[in-house]
Amino acid sequence: MEKEIAIITLHGMGDYKPNYYEELKSKLAEKLGTDWQKVAFEPVQYQPILQNNQNNIWQRMNRYPLDGSILRRFLLFGFSDAGSLEYSARSNVSDQYIKVQKEIMQALDKAYVALESNDKPVIIIAQSLGCQVISNYIWDAKNDLGIFDELEPDASDQLKSFRRLESCVHLLTSGCNIPMFVGGLDPIEAFQKPNDDFTWFNYFDRDDVLGWPLSPLSDSYNALVRDHEINAGGISSSWNPLSHGKYWTDKDVIKPLIKKVRSYI
Repeated sequence: MEKEIAIITLHGMGDYKPNYYEELKSKLAEKLGTDWQKVAFEPVQYQPILQNNQNNIWQRMNRYPLDGSILRRFLLFGFSDAGSLEYSARSNVSDQYIKVQKEIMQALDKAYVALESNDKPVIIIAQSLGCQVISNYIWDAKNDLGIFDELEPDASDQLKSFRRLESCVHLLTSGCNIPMFVGGLDPIEAFQKPNDDFTWFNYFDRDDVLGWPLSPLSDSYNALVRDHEINAGGISSSWNPLSHGKYWTDKDVIKPLIKKVRSYI
């Protein structure tokens, strides 16, 4: 069946989970039924770029009898992702940052082939650190920075426009921690829309200490982002920080996402 829409996913921080998208994918397939065959689904996997070094550091640190090993491991594997990428983005040695951008571009290239078009709609769904990762990608695409400073000259204009998300209609972010990355910036500016139809919906739970609303950040974020407060998770998670990992199976995220997908197929 011909593909009518592409969904691109980006995972958050922490240990690499190669099937991080499976619950979301299963929910979408169940709700869409036969229409699921019209969807090109492409997950972005950027964590392996970072994790080998994190594993090595963790093994070296384990030579010492440190308390709080579970929390320490979470902080190392989570926040060193963010720190490494942000440092790489702002240094002359930007190998990791470019590799992550290439992972996004490769997922888009696969979607482009599946859709057989550069103007069919794309929806991007990003969790936690993935929100900052895709925000950087869109910023760079609009300003010819990062990987867009070295695009291969033989790429068609159609492929280039698709890579720059000129047909992306929705960005859905959840558990977004962008405020933690822009706190030292003045002014704080959101990226420019990749096209006139683009919308950004941000889902957050007030109990999720890693998830934030975005519209209060600045006038440009307020103009671009529509924040939606939800109560993510079930009895054991909706009232505490465990809600951070429950957005993609929550009905308040899934139902509007299904509605958005159906409007294009």
